[in-house]
Amino acid sequence: MSIADDEAEKAYPTRHWEETHLKEQFYCDTDDLQEAYLRGRNAPPADAEIEAVAKRLCWNSCEWDGVDSYAAKDEEDAWNYAGEIPGFHEGYIRQAKEMLEIARKAVNE
Repeated sequence: MSIADDEAEKAYPTRHWEETHLKEQFYCDTDDLQEAYLRGRNAPPADAEIEAVAKRLCWNSCEWDGVDSYAAKDEEDAWNYAGEIPGFHEGYIRQAKEMLEIARKAVNE
């Protein structure tokens, strides 16, 4: 199950009619659907989104290890190695938050 699926289930738990396995159904119109879309579109990024962007920034950086002496196998390896250097994760997380904020702002203008 994805993070988004988990969040949706927590926000709107599946409900069944009493003593059955039939899911409750409800009526909604296009206004309701549009409002739901906008709420999702304007929601702040999840921690998993921020970390994914931070990992990619780290992986794409030529200077992520500070000495160009460590050849990471992949994005996860680079992220783990960078975690051994004080402040590196925090810097990439800060940058990721800024990038996601800029992207969200552009969508809402």
